[in-house]
Amino acid sequence: MITCLEFFSGIGGLHHALNVAGVDAVVLKAFDMNEVANKVYNRTFGSAPSNKAIDRLTVKEIEKYKVDCWLLSPPCQPYTRGGNMKDSEDQRAKPLLHLISLLAKLSNAPQYLFLENVKNFECSQSREVLVKELDRLNYDITECLLSPLQFGVPNHRLRYYLCAHKRAHDKPSQDYIETATIHEKWPFNGDSATFAIPPISQFLDLDEPAIDQHLVPAKYITKSHNFRFDITLPSHSQTSCFTKAYGSHHVQTSGSMLQTRNLELLLQNNYYDWANPESLLDLGLRFFTPTEVARLHAFPMAPWANEFSASETDNDSKLPRQYQPPHCTPHIDFPQEITTIQRHRLLGNSLNCWVVAELYRCVLFNPAPL
Repeated sequence: MITCLEFFSGIGGLHHALNVAGVDAVVLKAFDMNEVANKVYNRTFGSAPSNKAIDRLTVKEIEKYKVDCWLLSPPCQPYTRGGNMKDSEDQRAKPLLHLISLLAKLSNAPQYLFLENVKNFECSQSREVLVKELDRLNYDITECLLSPLQFGVPNHRLRYYLCAHKRAHDKPSQDYIETATIHEKWPFNGDSATFAIPPISQFLDLDEPAIDQHLVPAKYITKSHNFRFDITLPSHSQTSCFTKAYGSHHVQTSGSMLQTRNLELLLQNNYYDWANPESLLDLGLRFFTPTEVARLHAFPMAPWANEFSASETDNDSKLPRQYQPPHCTPHIDFPQEITTIQRHRLLGNSLNCWVVAELYRCVLFNPAPL
C-alpha cells in the first residue's frame, strides 16, 4: 500500500483521484487552512485536515508519517493574471517553496511526488525551483499540460501536472530543465487517444424546481452590452473552465451558462444578438448546479438517472481508459450548511479527478510510463 500526505487538500480532489484510479493507497494526513474546504473533506473522508500553516511545518512533523508519496495542489493565484502573477514573490507561493526546501532535509524523502496547478506554472520561478531540486535529489520528472476534453470529459480545464518518482539508482543531475518537455497530448507517446465525449445532457439534474433556483439573474445579463457570453446547450459536448467565481455576478469569465429554452433557434445563423443582451433573456440561461459541476470534474458520486455509461474498464491495466462516471466510495459530500456559492467556489478551486486518476495509473505509479 502506498502511503500519502496531501498538501493544499481543498475538498480532496487528489485523494478522490486515488480511489478513481483504483490505486492501493491511503492518505495518512491532509493539510489545508481553508476551514470551509476542511469541513467538506472531513464530512467526505471522516478525517479532518490539519489547518496548521504549511510553511511552518517542520521536518519532524512530516517525517513522523513515513510516507511514500506527496500530493500537492498549491494555490494558483501567484501564477494567474487575477493574482498579478507575482510568482515566488507572492506570499501564497511560500508554502510550496517551503515544502521544496524540506525535501533535502528528510531522512526518507517520498518515493513519489504529484503536483497540479494552472497553466503558466510551467514558466514560473516556482516550477524552476521545484524541478531543479527534484532533479538534484535524483527524481525522474514528467510534466504535462492537459485538459479533461482529451480524456473524454466534456469540460475544458487546461492544467499543469507534474509526476516525479525516485530513480532506482543515484545518477548525477541530468540538467533536466535545459531539455524538459511539457507534454500536451494524451497519451504522451504515439498517437493521441480519441475518446467519445458524452453530451452535457448526461451530466444534468432533472429536478426542474431545483433547477429554477440556478437561473442567471437578468441584471447579470443585461448589463453586458456586446459581450459574447459562453453559452452551451445540453446537446453540446464541451463546457468551459469553471472558476471559483462561478455562480456569482462574474458571469463573463467564470464558466459556461446552460441554455434551457428556445433550443431550436440556435439553428438559425447568428441567433445570439450580443448587442441586445435583453434578447438573451428568452433563452432560460442558468448556472450549472454544484452537483453538475462536480460530475463534470469527475468526483465520485452516486449514479444518476441520465448518466453517461461506458463499457467496464480495467483499473489494473496501465493503458488509458475511456471516461466513465466514477461511483467509488466515498462520494463527495457537502455538509448542509455549505451554501451554493461556497460549493461553486470550492469546486472552482478544485481539479478534475479523472485526469489526475489517469496520470496516477499510467504515469506516476507506472514503472514504464506512457
